[in-house]
Amino acid sequence: MRTTREQTAQTRVRIIETAARLYREHGMNGIGVADLMKEAGLTHGGFYKHFESKEALIAEACATALETTRMELARKAELASNEEAIASLVHAYLSRAHSDHPGQGCAIAALGAEAARDEAASKEVMAQGVDELLALINKQLRRSGAKDDAGTAHGVLSSLIGGLLLSRMTDSPAKSKAVLRDTSDFVLKAVQK
Repeated sequence: MRTTREQTAQTRVRIIETAARLYREHGMNGIGVADLMKEAGLTHGGFYKHFESKEALIAEACATALETTRMELARKAELASNEEAIASLVHAYLSRAHSDHPGQGCAIAALGAEAARDEAASKEVMAQGVDELLALINKQLRRSGAKDDAGTAHGVLSSLIGGLLLSRMTDSPAKSKAVLRDTSDFVLKAVQK
């Protein structure tokens, strides 16, 4: 039976979404193509019908993960009042759910160290994702009447990523919760004019 273009496109999206989750859970080199395709409900042989290489899939998976995170943070911030916009973004990023589910979270926090060492397209995609998150942070800083210079946005994003990573590395839920709370408090105090 021949597959339609629509079916092929849907299969490609399923592979990318599966890869975005698995790479954030296991790392770029933590899962092979065969296991990834199996998780997507497909055979290993079908991979090259959709992607020229694993690196090409990694780049697309990172782009998808970054866009999903940015859109979710933007949605939550836009639901907040102007005064609470940056606090809403900070609390959404530094939430227990985000800390407990890296496969659904920020690709920068999950894969940033690997991408920084990579010379492939994933590094470029991650750098673009950083720029887009910085723009979102600056927008919410302006809405909130907080400091909105480039240095402040860099500090906010660095603190968010660092706080999330530390919360994931702690040895107890109580410590993880404390890291998230303390980082949120620190960031929100730092951005006040």
